[in-house]
Amino acid sequence: MKLESLPVTKLKPAPYNPRLTLKPGDQAWEKLERSLDEFELVQPIVWNRQTEHVVSGHQRFAVLKHRGAKHVDCVVVNLSLEKEKALNITLNNSEVGSDWDATKLVDIVGELQSLPDFDATLTGFDEQQLRDLVLAPAVDDFDGGNEQIDDSLHRVSLEVPNEVWEEVSDLLNEILSVYPSVRLHHQ
Repeated sequence: MKLESLPVTKLKPAPYNPRLTLKPGDQAWEKLERSLDEFELVQPIVWNRQTEHVVSGHQRFAVLKHRGAKHVDCVVVNLSLEKEKALNITLNNSEVGSDWDATKLVDIVGELQSLPDFDATLTGFDEQQLRDLVLAPAVDDFDGGNEQIDDSLHRVSLEVPNEVWEEVSDLLNEILSVYPSVRLHHQ
């Protein structure tokens, strides 16, 4: 791996890049900017010497450039345009990597949330996403204040896409048969 610090003027975003472009003010931009504040650039930009295109790291590059960076650390490759395009897709393709191990993710998030004076949103998940991951109840009223909340209950809102409803409803019915005190309200 060849790592170089290159002037931002030498890096050109790939015109074919299929990823959506983030802009200042976008939630994902703000999360990425916060990550760069906290951890700096720990995943270098990938740059192709032959085309001078950014192959991977367009969003990180955009944030750094917006902040006025003059030089950026880059992994330098030397590829034909065709191979560059293939690498761009490979590095951005979730099918090439792996999905979360849900149990491990929930364990780690729960551990981070339990630490005093630690902000678990540094993971890139916002407060609601963190609550959803570990099924933690929200602090505010679940019912909008229309009736007294029963503290002996955990209320969970579940949204199920139509295409998987049949499978999910079978699982919910199984849960209801095992735990008769659990109630399900279907809308």
